[in-house]
Amino acid sequence: MLSNSLWTLLLLGVALVAAKTGVDVASLTTVAQFQCAKNYGYSAAIVRCYFEAYGANPGGKIDGNCQANYNNAINAGLPVDLYMFPCTGRSTCKSPATQVQEIIDYVGARNMKVGRLWLDVEVDPASNNWPDHTSSRNTLVQFKNKLNGSGWKWGVYSSLYQWQTVTGDRNWVLDSSVPIWYSHYDEQLTFSDFSSFGGWTRPTIKQYVGDGKFCGTSFDKNFYG
Repeated sequence: MLSNSLWTLLLLGVALVAAKTGVDVASLTTVAQFQCAKNYGYSAAIVRCYFEAYGANPGGKIDGNCQANYNNAINAGLPVDLYMFPCTGRSTCKSPATQVQEIIDYVGARNMKVGRLWLDVEVDPASNNWPDHTSSRNTLVQFKNKLNGSGWKWGVYSSLYQWQTVTGDRNWVLDSSVPIWYSHYDEQLTFSDFSSFGGWTRPTIKQYVGDGKFCGTSFDKNFYG
């Protein structure tokens, strides 16, 4: 008979093996680096495909690393989602509809197989990208309307702090029917720390480590439950 303590260890081991984890990247990442992450047990990748480029006129552009990172993750055997860090808060930014359409056209022209597009909602102090709550809410609604009409699966990346900072109210709802990917860098593979915001009561992904250094590069680490 196995002791109770040994059974406990075995059960914990199964739970850890069963937990799905993944990585997300913005910087150029090689096939070997994605493969290395996969060998460590990370089984999905989220790649930045759009960034604010707030100094440009107009602002907002496809990330130059998007296709290479997508191809490299796919070649390493990882399914891929994309995320966009949009240009907001400036008169020089392209419209939300234009920014979303640029990703749709880019992905379609390259026949990229993408699971979901994540809309990154967080403050960039350098660009003052969400300058006031009223305009921020209006901008988010414009993104939602375009994404809902695109036929794509999409979700939101944010945190309670970022959501409250951007919208002015942790309980303001954009669309709680889409999944939420939240950040909390506690290095814990659990959702027990999640506090509801934006109408979301149950998360889909947790970014639990930012800029983790391994496999010769920097990965954010994500927990899928």
